[in-house]
Amino acid sequence: MAMHKIQFLFIGLCLALVGCVKPYEFEAQNFEKVLVVDGVLTDRVGQHEVKVSYTYPLDTTLNQVVAGASVWVEDEDGNQTDYTYHEQGTYVSPAGFAAAEGKSYRLYLELPGGDRYISRPEALVAAPAIDSIYDQYARLPTTLGDRTVGGIQFFIDTHDESGKAKYFRYEWEEGYKIRVPYPKRFVLENDTTLTYLIDSPGICYTENQSSELIYGTTIGSSQNRLAEFPVRFVSEEDQALRVRYSILVRQFAISEAAYLFYKRLRENNDSGGSLFDKQTGSVFGNIYAEENPDQAVLGYFEVSGVSEKRAFFNRSELDDGLDVAGFLYTCSSQNIVTAPLDSAKYYLNYTGGNIFAFEEIPPMPPTVSIHFRSCTDCSFWADPTPPDYWID
Repeated sequence: MAMHKIQFLFIGLCLALVGCVKPYEFEAQNFEKVLVVDGVLTDRVGQHEVKVSYTYPLDTTLNQVVAGASVWVEDEDGNQTDYTYHEQGTYVSPAGFAAAEGKSYRLYLELPGGDRYISRPEALVAAPAIDSIYDQYARLPTTLGDRTVGGIQFFIDTHDESGKAKYFRYEWEEGYKIRVPYPKRFVLENDTTLTYLIDSPGICYTENQSSELIYGTTIGSSQNRLAEFPVRFVSEEDQALRVRYSILVRQFAISEAAYLFYKRLRENNDSGGSLFDKQTGSVFGNIYAEENPDQAVLGYFEVSGVSEKRAFFNRSELDDGLDVAGFLYTCSSQNIVTAPLDSAKYYLNYTGGNIFAFEEIPPMPPTVSIHFRSCTDCSFWADPTPPDYWID
């Protein structure tokens, strides 16, 4: 019998009508190890993944992945595509594999011990194009809910004239430019010789991607249209909007069953953390054990059409009400060191900084202006090489 303990606070009323906070230890008994299978197959040519693991007790951090299994996908005509083991419980398809519109696919999994698992058939629906990505200023509650914060809400519009795509899942990837306040312009050579930098390290780029469930449906729309659908909120306290921002939205046309699975999963995760909340339990997907269909299996094998769209936004193009965050490091002008050129080496070593300006006004000796590296060299924060997709 596996057991684990969860420490949490039970808040209630004391008999004297005085609020109290009492530590309560809850023991969850009879932990059941359950197989977890997650995979996505799309109509985009490339390598597709299936991840296989087991659930684990909350008092452990070891993610028990499954290696040595046989994993393959079959279409409705019986054509089989074998997946190979990659790493960390991940199995990948051949690089040139893709699902075809209108066809149904099933995932097959055989564990090293011989147990077999199968997904229910999933038909691929082609994803329509994303019509547009646009922004609007908004104020939303913070994670703690104790206040609101302003920022830019990015929306998409999409529609499907064929009427086939009605359920969608979304992922986003973002990239943004960082510009330091005092970009490095000179390099000191031979103690008193300055070399001007044509390409200053004053600009760099950072990228992030979504890690949340985002889903929507056109059910209820007479034109099968999804309008003003929010996909990403960027707080004005974030650095992402200071200079130039890019967002790629990836749209997956999914089945109704997949949509309901993600919806239940999200509702289950958002159900709260109180003893008095409704306990919704585990969310089971479309995968079952061949010999015992009643066996619990978590996860989902999604078959979906995919489309994507990228948009760029300059700070000047965003809502005037946006109060953009200051630079992520204090680069006060009070910290600038102005020194004679012949003393520059000493001050560079002392501050660990860089020269961003040079001034020569005879008969005064030439001087340099120095600031910390974090304010002059963007590689201190991120990658100075722009992403392949970047357009200025």
